[in-house]
Amino acid sequence: MNTQMRAWQATGGLPLAGTHSLAERTFRLGDIPSVRRLAAEFGARAGIGPARLQDFVLAVSEAAACAVASGPCTARLRLWTTGPRAFCEIHGYGNDSMMWQGPGVVRRDEAETLRRWLLHQLCDHVSVESGHGGVTVLLSMAVT
Repeated sequence: MNTQMRAWQATGGLPLAGTHSLAERTFRLGDIPSVRRLAAEFGARAGIGPARLQDFVLAVSEAAACAVASGPCTARLRLWTTGPRAFCEIHGYGNDSMMWQGPGVVRRDEAETLRRWLLHQLCDHVSVESGHGGVTVLLSMAVT
């Protein structure tokens, strides 16, 4: 696991202009608790209020679990603020969907529907793209 917190640096194609801070981490399924802690620390430092901070941490945690749940893989988490918004991007490599798999688990299409519904309830914006190269979840919410 690798964690970095630093001032803004440009990266490809995401809304980073005017970014105040950026946190990055690579993680695996067993690292989800530390991903939640990082999201909580980042959100508090970004000025997300207590009620919205809980939503932000839950959304980041769900998105992180989506990215690594279907197999042994490494994912990348990026958190940043731009103006009055906090953003989270998670990319899990090698998964062709964002569903949990395994015995005794909700069917793939049901899990995806529930997860997307939850993310849309918690966040102001949610984008999910999945394919053979993995799954990418981008979410944002107002800081204030």
